Amino acid sequence: MDKTSLVLAVRQQGLCPLRKQALIVGAEYEPDSPREWINWFAASKKILHKHHFTYRRDGGTDERTNLRLVHSECHRQHHAGDGERAT
Repeated sequence: MDKTSLVLAVRQQGLCPLRKQALIVGAEYEPDSPREWINWFAASKKILHKHHFTYRRDGGTDERTNLRLVHSECHRQHHAGDGERAT
């Protein structure tokens, strides 16, 4: 997980702002071994996306203040009505 994602997760208190549920199920339990940490970080990259609060096409930036960390499925559903592919 990159530094921006970690900052966003902490700022959001570990919750997806679109669904109001934990970003990573089981995140309240720390992995016990280096292998589990590696698996945890790998899984988080697949299930979490950075979402622009103000879309870039509308003048939004990639600054942390304009980003939210969301579930990939929530992100896809959120953008389904946009007429564009979610990024």
